Amino acid sequence: MSAVPHVVIIGGSFAGISAAEIITGSKKPVKVTIISESSHAYFSVASPRALVEPEVSKQLFHSVKDKASKINKNVSVVVGKATKVDADSNTVVVEDGTGSQQTVLYDFLILASGSRAHSPAFKLHGNYTQSRDALLDLSNKIKSAKTIAVLGGGPTAVETTGELGLSYGKDKSISIYTGASGPLANWNSKVTERASQQLKNLNVQVVNVIKASKIEENSEGKFEVQFSDGTSKTFDLAISAHGIIPNSEFLDPKMLDKRGFVETDEFLVSKAYSNILAYGDIVSNRPCTIIDIERVQASTLSATIEALVFGGSSAKKPLKNTPEMGLVPISRNGGVGVLFGWRVPSWFVRMLKSKDFMVSRGAKSFS
Repeated sequence: MSAVPHVVIIGGSFAGISAAEIITGSKKPVKVTIISESSHAYFSVASPRALVEPEVSKQLFHSVKDKASKINKNVSVVVGKATKVDADSNTVVVEDGTGSQQTVLYDFLILASGSRAHSPAFKLHGNYTQSRDALLDLSNKIKSAKTIAVLGGGPTAVETTGELGLSYGKDKSISIYTGASGPLANWNSKVTERASQQLKNLNVQVVNVIKASKIEENSEGKFEVQFSDGTSKTFDLAISAHGIIPNSEFLDPKMLDKRGFVETDEFLVSKAYSNILAYGDIVSNRPCTIIDIERVQASTLSATIEALVFGGSSAKKPLKNTPEMGLVPISRNGGVGVLFGWRVPSWFVRMLKSKDFMVSRGAKSFS
């Protein structure tokens, strides 16, 4: 290992930046290199609001290099796509936008590459311009569409539908196909009931149980959706807002679970390689939320880095279960949520998140 340990972080969004802050927060000699496929991070939490208020999009993208320069002078950024990790030689191959490659050597590697959605409007796909353009394009399509189907029953789908309902529910036909017993079906049943009622109050048609099995855009620009019950329907616009895909194609399959997420022990260390850690959405069997990163993973990563990278004697801290927490805006007027297992009222969701979708907090995280 180098006299001064070199920690390479793959991923320049929330988890990657958080990891860099944790490492340099020790105040011990260390060199940190962030490899980010995008020159800008995307505060995608607020993407549903930007779909109906596209001017908000200008506040959602933040320079990774600018943020790195404020963290510590020993933090540098390589903008490019990690195409291969050779864990036996401790190297990462990075390809920039022109196709040229470079190899980055590491002592320790932190995988914070996150995940992507089916649509780049909801999460980064490549460089940030793809998400920015997809967000604005989808916003324009929403304006012109008369019939809109949102496909999915999780937080992103519910939040998106709520925004559409408040802005367009009186003028357009808006439906959400949850594919489950109701919206937010993995949550408390009372939360599901309240979410369903709030959506209906915004003139949204809530369709449960059946899910989309195939979506095709026809020659007229309309969307033909086939459903799991054998029926089909045509909409002016269909928005896929369900599921995430791990950004792990560049990793050895033996590091991954069946879904492509990184398998770690309870200290966030790869089960396959002792000098590789994972952090954020990419970690197997985690809820993929900012709350999980901040309230559970961050303290575990900090203790593991102290022991593994800096040779500290303090005990490592195993991962805990994430407390049952989450706030889901259903328009700017309110929403549903759970804190430590307790349901919270709509006004509370409005105060903490619905009002501005935490845009100011996203800016603070990258300032």
